[in-house]
Amino acid sequence: MTKLKTIAAAAVAIAGLTAITPAFAAGQYDRYDRYDRYDRREDVRDYRDNRVDARIDRLEDRLDMGRRSGRLTRSEFGRLSSELNGIERLSNQYERSGRGIDRQEMANLSYRLDRFEQKLHWERNDRDTAWRR
Repeated sequence: MTKLKTIAAAAVAIAGLTAITPAFAAGQYDRYDRYDRYDRREDVRDYRDNRVDARIDRLEDRLDMGRRSGRLTRSEFGRLSSELNGIERLSNQYERSGRGIDRQEMANLSYRLDRFEQKLHWERNDRDTAWRR
């Protein structure tokens, strides 16, 4: 009789482990999730999102449209293109730091992109001599 109880207890234990295993495999009980809920320090989170990349791409498109339409001179296009490349390099540098982009770095990128957008708008609408081919 005790041998039967031992086998029954082992079967129940195996059945219980089999039921729990998919939850662990799915990561439901993973301690280290994306936002690391056990460490809420602000410098741990990555504030970068796809909006920064999309915004840089959109500004590159607007810069190219200004060049093609003749609303930007060669020197304006060269200067603005160089500045936007610098912002993109800075963004990539922040991302490669290994800790993600913190709030201050994200604010810096946002400020630089805002300023660039203002400059691009100003240069496209200043009625300088059109692009000469």
